[in-house]
Amino acid sequence: MSKKSAWAGAIVAAVGLTVGGIAVAAAADNPDGPPAAFAERHPGGPGKPGRPDKVKLKGGTLVVGRVKSVESGKLTITKDDGSEVSLTTDSSTKLRGGDLGGLKADQRVTVRVKDGKALNVALAKAHEQGTIKDVNGNNATLIQVDGLQTPLDLSGVSEKPKNGDLVAVTGSVSDGKTIKVEQLRQLPK
Repeated sequence: MSKKSAWAGAIVAAVGLTVGGIAVAAAADNPDGPPAAFAERHPGGPGKPGRPDKVKLKGGTLVVGRVKSVESGKLTITKDDGSEVSLTTDSSTKLRGGDLGGLKADQRVTVRVKDGKALNVALAKAHEQGTIKDVNGNNATLIQVDGLQTPLDLSGVSEKPKNGDLVAVTGSVSDGKTIKVEQLRQLPK
């Protein structure tokens, strides 16, 4: 090996150790916090609480929570922190995939708001993966990768999974815990 190759290898190793040391030092500052890349994509970032229930958008904000009530000209949302916000609605307020009259209490929604008026409302979807257990007619339990158990309502899918199937499900949560499955996809074991 030539002296040039040896020096080049030493420089590459030193740079690698320096970059690795910086990453380890950053992780040591906040071992329970999100990775540094998280700060670039999410408001607040590590060490800053942010407001996941009220994100600033161009020309408005985003409110996330559960529907408390829907009345003519008014939509009341209970945000994740327990506070309530009342928003005005009119014929230009859009609900993705339907009309506002179809909203029900306890449905999880994301609302784009400007000056106290709901501009767009979208029903939030649950996405989970895991192993099926305790299949009983239209009911089953999903054991997620982290060990959490989620009850499933399978009445919306024609092909029911079997105990032990590894699946990905998408649906809506109506009672705060059970996913009413709209799509179910078998995953390879």
